[in-house]
Amino acid sequence: MQILSDLKPGDTLGRYEILMPVARGGMAAVWAARLVGSRGFQKIVAIKTMLPEIGNDPAFEAMFLDEARLASRIRHPHAVEIVELGDENGVLYIVMEWVDGDTISTLNKQVRSTGGVPLPILLRIASSICAGLHAAHELRDDEGKLVDLVHRDISPQNVMVSYDGIVKIVDFGVAKATGRLHETRVVGQLKGKIPYLSPEQLTSGKVDRRSDIFSLGVLLYTTLSGYHPFRGRSDAKTMENILRFAPVPLRELVPDVPFDLAVAIERALAKDPADRWNDCASFQRTLDQIAIAIGTPVTDGDVGRFVRETLGDIVAERRKKLATAIQLADSRMSARGEGRTASSIRGDRRKQAPAGNTPLPATFAGILPVSLEEPPPKSSSQSPPASLALPVASAPPALVTPAPRARRRWRRRISLALLLVLLLLTGAALAARAGILPVPGEVHDLLRDGRSLLRSARELLRGLLERLSALLAD
Repeated sequence: MQILSDLKPGDTLGRYEILMPVARGGMAAVWAARLVGSRGFQKIVAIKTMLPEIGNDPAFEAMFLDEARLASRIRHPHAVEIVELGDENGVLYIVMEWVDGDTISTLNKQVRSTGGVPLPILLRIASSICAGLHAAHELRDDEGKLVDLVHRDISPQNVMVSYDGIVKIVDFGVAKATGRLHETRVVGQLKGKIPYLSPEQLTSGKVDRRSDIFSLGVLLYTTLSGYHPFRGRSDAKTMENILRFAPVPLRELVPDVPFDLAVAIERALAKDPADRWNDCASFQRTLDQIAIAIGTPVTDGDVGRFVRETLGDIVAERRKKLATAIQLADSRMSARGEGRTASSIRGDRRKQAPAGNTPLPATFAGILPVSLEEPPPKSSSQSPPASLALPVASAPPALVTPAPRARRRWRRRISLALLLVLLLLTGAALAARAGILPVPGEVHDLLRDGRSLLRSARELLRGLLERLSALLAD
């Protein structure tokens, strides 16, 4: 059985080869991995696995499964895509799209000494977060009913920005939804990071989409000012501040913040959910209007340029590590391929590669892979190549030549029919000759001589048989 603590570069989970570790949190680890296919195809993905110490906890396993099931239904450019859920020897893992970027948490740390994220860039990022959250909140089941999905863990660690400027919301592990198969109940553990929880999350009240709006307000306040609006010296003090005290007005910390933006964020931080924005779409619309009023249009490309300039060293180091990991994986694959015969390779491809072996080509689950590079086995009789072989079509049933036995059967039937006709004619002639059958005078003269009639009948029969034989031969 594969043990999570034993995972290392070169191991495989299902169809994916582990390349390198990326991140590790309180409940899960994230790895960079690749899917290898035919003719040099490969795709980089991120794989999330539960940590060994909680891997056997049914509650966390249920939460893990629900994350994959719920997040995979969200189709939006600003929500990370779930590729598939796998189970390798009892180890559950989630395969996600690879985001070539970093978190807002990392971005904030890098710009702390340089004045923070420029306001136009931040407004573009905030608008994208709202769009992704609104798509999650509007998720519906197969019958078209809202599942009331709430992320419950919006924080700088769970919002990524790619080096191309695309914002991605990640980690729906503690999401709340009516469609969850299991409700996670972990004694003494809150669902989310305490500094970013809403008041209703702390009091176990009813949680809806407005809880995520509160968390987003905390994120924006922190990113703009560099100070957390509620953080205290301990978690208990932080929780008390969230429940009882209003934050310092944003413009007192950053006077340059537009008045409308400060008001919008303060509304998101209201203690009572009824006083917040009704949904993220309304919040996004206000943020976009503020961005227009500033007069500096910003695109995703501008955001990407800022991220690359800010995280330049981190970008280069991350890409260098990934390139090195891919080179090592290619070397391992080449080493495993040396000295192996074609038959042994074909034999290995009929079963799933165990941990550490060459990853299987990309196929649908449960379907044996077929290599396009491997020639078909040669048979004893050399046949022309498929590209030169002419298709052979079977003739329609109506044009198929009858078998000899069937031909003889039809000839016998025709002979018997003609013999019957001859007997009838002979009988008629004899009856006419005896005077039993009355006939006209002209026919009576013809039938007067019986031998002449029989001779004529035999010649007629012979001629008919010859003509039928000629027709059947054609």
